[in-house]
Amino acid sequence: MKSIFKNQKGVTLLEGLIAMGLLAMVAAGTFGVLLSVSHKASQPDIREEMVLAVEEANDWLQAYSQNMAEDGLGNRNTQKLCSEDAQDDPLKNGEHNIICLLPFICDRNQGSQFSYDVDDAVTTFDFSTNSYVDPANFQGESAQAIVPQRRIKFDITCNGFSL
Repeated sequence: MKSIFKNQKGVTLLEGLIAMGLLAMVAAGTFGVLLSVSHKASQPDIREEMVLAVEEANDWLQAYSQNMAEDGLGNRNTQKLCSEDAQDDPLKNGEHNIICLLPFICDRNQGSQFSYDVDDAVTTFDFSTNSYVDPANFQGESAQAIVPQRRIKFDITCNGFSL
């Protein structure tokens, strides 16, 4: 009887189930690794999109500031940076929401946001070193000029990443 079973070739049902179970575990592990790698690979894309959005907003504010300096009124076409109010000054002190410039790659349902904060600052220009210095820390005796400036801080969050 043993010689009959010994000569038969094939796989029993139990052996087939064990082999399929092992294959499924290996495939699940491989899929998990691939998913993790693809998620990590998308992070530089998100960061690059965020940097480009900040650069675009910064360029827009510089153009607006230059138009204000030239004609004193600002360009009416550029004055409405994500604001419904035509009289809203994008360079007034305080926080400004510019979510309309948020990159398309960012999901607004995941808490993505884009804003900037403006505050007035006074700095001192030291003519001996041709550089700006903090008036509180200025200890030189050279000629100096007080220069009013605006500091702008951008805050962008995209799909859980902040810049």
